[in-house]
Amino acid sequence: MEYLDRENLKRISTWGKVVGITSIIMGVLSIIISLVFSPAGIVSGVISIITGYLFYQTGTEASGIISSDDFTAGNVNVLLNKYGKLLLIMGILTIISLIVLIPSIIFLITM
Repeated sequence: MEYLDRENLKRISTWGKVVGITSIIMGVLSIIISLVFSPAGIVSGVISIITGYLFYQTGTEASGIISSDDFTAGNVNVLLNKYGKLLLIMGILTIISLIVLIPSIIFLITM
């Protein structure tokens, strides 16, 4: 597929791995800190690890496409599938955050 830009794949590869590793590390740190202070942060740590893993998988898949020079629809679809899962999870988490946040704000305003 000559219309796939190699530079975009390189960017996805690099930043997917960097953001993924950073998110996993931050999730582990969040869990460790939560064990000491407040168990409520464990959930956010686990979510951070899961999304970090999905980011990393996306970066790894893009790296694999670049190194194999195989720009067939199958390889690109695997990359897009992993990215789609990441977006789905992030969307669900955003909706849940809004559902929790809006009543909290209303409660604080009415106090």
